[in-house]
Amino acid sequence: MVEFTDLQCPFCRQFHITAYEQIKKDYIDTGKLRYISRDFPLAQLHPLAQAAAKASRCAGDQGKFWEMRHTILVNNPTLTPASFDTFAQDLKMNVAAFKACEADPTKFQAELQKDETDGAAAGVSGTPSFIIGRTSASGLDGIRIVGAQPYAAFDAKLKALLAPAPAQPR
Repeated sequence: MVEFTDLQCPFCRQFHITAYEQIKKDYIDTGKLRYISRDFPLAQLHPLAQAAAKASRCAGDQGKFWEMRHTILVNNPTLTPASFDTFAQDLKMNVAAFKACEADPTKFQAELQKDETDGAAAGVSGTPSFIIGRTSASGLDGIRIVGAQPYAAFDAKLKALLAPAPAQPR
């Protein structure tokens, strides 16, 4: 499952604090699902989305990607430019190294651009958007779900995907 997200998006926050937690418990933590977060900041709507995406990746340099992503999402209604350094401190990160990462204008630039390009190629125009499927030689084959849908919508798709194929008659 691939999520294209804008960390300042209120709908992404809604998904994260509702459906994501249950998906994590039932599918990710049990090893049934590989979950990938891709950045799709809608900078024209959310002025701190690009900085938030970079902050989560800078946190990843210190093994704290998911913790920073969670902290940004749950606090996204009150984000300020200073929030990310505060979060880094709260997460017991090396704040000097984090700030140096944030200040490097080329750090993660190519990766962030690739996420946006791949999202656009997959038909993503809003966040959150999801592709649920199986990986193949050509990438990810699956269905797209758009918006902060309830857990039941994801659960049904994941159960169908994970169900054993019916036996073929001989």
